[in-house]
Amino acid sequence: MSNERTPTIGVRERLLSAVTGSLLTSLILTPMDVVRIRLQQQQMLFDCVCDVEGTSLAKIEPAKGLFWQDACFQDVSCKTGPVRYNSTWDAFGKIAKTEGITSLWRGISITLLMAAPANMVYFIGYETLRDKTQLQESYPTLNPLMCGAVARVLAATSVAPLELLRTRLQSIPRSNPSSTAAMMIKDLIKEGRLEFSRIGYRAFFRGLEITLWRDVPFSAVYWGCYEFYKKNSDTFVAKSSSNNWNQFINSFIGGSFGGTIAALLTHPFDVGKTRMQIRFSMSDSKSLKPSNNMFKYLNEIRKSEGIGALYTGLIPRLIKVAPSCAIMISTYEVCKLLFST
Repeated sequence: MSNERTPTIGVRERLLSAVTGSLLTSLILTPMDVVRIRLQQQQMLFDCVCDVEGTSLAKIEPAKGLFWQDACFQDVSCKTGPVRYNSTWDAFGKIAKTEGITSLWRGISITLLMAAPANMVYFIGYETLRDKTQLQESYPTLNPLMCGAVARVLAATSVAPLELLRTRLQSIPRSNPSSTAAMMIKDLIKEGRLEFSRIGYRAFFRGLEITLWRDVPFSAVYWGCYEFYKKNSDTFVAKSSSNNWNQFINSFIGGSFGGTIAALLTHPFDVGKTRMQIRFSMSDSKSLKPSNNMFKYLNEIRKSEGIGALYTGLIPRLIKVAPSCAIMISTYEVCKLLFST
């Protein structure tokens, strides 16, 4: 099993395999993204107090706030306000109760729009590089790490503007029942135009550098662990009479294993990515702007909030990443196997 190669299939079949996996993971696991982002942004909220009429009673410092905050956002913009998430499950319950259960799937349309092309570039790019590069023969252990890293750079860059839009959309609390995702997207586009007028095309790639610092090592570790598991799968899982079932189980376990290890190692970059993409950015004063240097920015968080702040949202990310990687790779591998028969 470890040295077997899946029969050759065409690009169309690979595309369909990637799209199928993307749809499944997006529909099932989007709530984990919403919860993770809400947990990660809590310490960035204004430390303000609001009266019953919603009037701000504290001076607001732009560098410490989020892009969506007004002077007072019906208490949800206050760090000491009533909507405070104490854990992953507490966040689930409070978001569903105060904003409606559908808020947990906010941004699903953007997720679906970006997931299919991103995963097509990612998986097809990885397999093409893996099978064509000279490293396959010379350095078989290093090959999946390098190919996975290059494939992730291509995939992350290709959908960076959509990733920024989704992250910002999922970070906004619903202030009243009449507000809809469409209204929020309209405001986000308006915000994007203002930023574009100030800094040009870079506005659409905000946080891309730290995204790559998260995704490239993640991809290298993930594919390294996955290929290692595949080569040694006979040791861990007993074979059944069904080849499709063997492929599914081995891919599922290998994907979950690789995703978990990679998520643990790269989570601080995920926290930095979220914060960098949703922080207040319209001030022209350099003294009010946090550092754009990735390592300095993470160190600022560590010094001001402690090392634990760099692991905020780890639980929902693991809950999302492990099954997401497992579902995506197992669906992809099984679909390829089915298309090849």
